[in-house]
Amino acid sequence: MAMRSNFMADLAQMANGAASAFGGMREEIDNMIRQRMQRSLNARGLVTREEFDALRTRHEAVAARLAALEAKMPATADSATTAQARRKTAKAATSRTKKAAK
Repeated sequence: MAMRSNFMADLAQMANGAASAFGGMREEIDNMIRQRMQRSLNARGLVTREEFDALRTRHEAVAARLAALEAKMPATADSATTAQARRKTAKAATSRTKKAAK
C-alpha cells in the first residue's frame, strides 16, 4: 500500500511539474507572438491605441482653440484675410504659368 501511495504522489508531483512547465511555455509563446506583431505593426507605421487616443485628444484641443480664436476675430478681418489669400494664390498661379511657358 505504501508503494502505491508513493507512486501516486510521484505521479501527481510529475503532473504538477508538467502543468507548470506548459504554463511557462504558453507565456513564452504569447510574449513571442506579441513582440512579432508589435514589430510588424511598427514596420507598417501603425500606431497603438494609446498613441491614437493621445493624438485625438490633442487634435480636439487644438480644434477647440482654433474655433475660439476664429469666434473672437471680427468678420471684416476674416474677409480681408481671405481676399489677401486669394490674391496671393492667383499671383502664384500666374507666375507658375509664365515660368512654364518660357
